[in-house]
Amino acid sequence: MSASERYDLAEESLKTFTRSKVRTKVLLSLKDGAKSTSDLEKEMGIRNTTILHAIKEMTETNLVTRTDRGYDLTNLGRMQACMLTEMIDFVLVLEDHSSFWLTHDISAIPEFLQTRIGMLNNSEILEGDPADILKTQEFFISELKKATMIRGLSPIIIPGYAEAVATAAINGGEVDLILTKPIIEIVVNDHREILEELLKLDNARLYSIDGEVTAAFTVTDSLFSLGLFRMDGVYDVGKDLNCLGEAAIEWGNDLFYYYLCKSDKIQSI
Repeated sequence: MSASERYDLAEESLKTFTRSKVRTKVLLSLKDGAKSTSDLEKEMGIRNTTILHAIKEMTETNLVTRTDRGYDLTNLGRMQACMLTEMIDFVLVLEDHSSFWLTHDISAIPEFLQTRIGMLNNSEILEGDPADILKTQEFFISELKKATMIRGLSPIIIPGYAEAVATAAINGGEVDLILTKPIIEIVVNDHREILEELLKLDNARLYSIDGEVTAAFTVTDSLFSLGLFRMDGVYDVGKDLNCLGEAAIEWGNDLFYYYLCKSDKIQSI
């Protein structure tokens, strides 16, 4: 069945997701738990009679049920509310950072994570300026040094990166790094001593990956930082997407493990 035919089957149900602002807000509000109509009226700023009309329709379509604690979502309603929340986050992330997504190569992000991009809703673009083009790297390096966990993939060389990672590892942080083969050669030539020290540590692991990679990212215990190549094939050294929160770190870890499955562990150099 084609995507167009699948849409035809789901069209009416999809329209009900956002057909009514009141219905949508009731779904999102009840996602937190059962509430009375007065609670909903106070939270939503909508008249009680309007809310009751929406609830009547939602009860008839098995999305809402009456309980001794007020109105609550059925299993169907709860699943729709979860999907709505993800959809809202997805839209907001695209709109807030539309220029970033439009002007960069996103092919390094697998489709299953592109659909979950809303998990990066607590994020901002950290951008260098003509007077301080390396501002993004300086912030990034300072965060690395104090991290207790580092997982990253890099097809580029960042000044100070090797030293910052070594500092975190020596201080007991768990470090897992995936590097492309050309970068490994550069690191071996320029930072052999640091690399050898890292490989001696039980809490530090290094991996190599074949092929072209068009993203550089790092996950720590406090943030997820993503850098991408521009559409012209050049890495954008002056612009990173920095994301905070458990959801962003989970998304970053999933991206890391996606590439880890394509990598080989380095035992020695």
